[in-house]
Amino acid sequence: MYKNIKFKHSITLKKFLNKKLKKDQNIFRYNFHDNKNDKDQLMMIWQKKNYFYPPKKFLDSQKIYFLNKGKLNVYIFDKNGKLLKVHKLSKENPVCKIKKNVYHADVAKSSYAIHSEVTAHSFNKRKIVLLSIKNLSKIKRILIS
Repeated sequence: MYKNIKFKHSITLKKFLNKKLKKDQNIFRYNFHDNKNDKDQLMMIWQKKNYFYPPKKFLDSQKIYFLNKGKLNVYIFDKNGKLLKVHKLSKENPVCKIKKNVYHADVAKSSYAIHSEVTAHSFNKRKIVLLSIKNLSKIKRILIS
């Protein structure tokens, strides 16, 4: 579920931090870009503990994570699903940058986490590759451990 936020010249994100997830929601997103064709994508995402989207890589853009609240792990994988690195984002270490062509997944490690993501590609024209599904059960054990 998501909601698009329109603004004229500039915006700060602090007032959006008070949003609460509904009991049946695992994830919620505010989009601060004009539309799905906007090449600058800024999202603020609420994520419940251990919820994840399968590892992916962007062929056309990097991604920057900014942790706003809670704890979030960003996992880096090789093309075979082997775990290469874990970035543990917290109040003391709130930012992580992922280069293009790097498989990654993010998982909240507190009861919920709020983070912002910035990418430089449009949602509609992004070039994304999911990690092979044959590795998904192995990866799930890594991500929710």
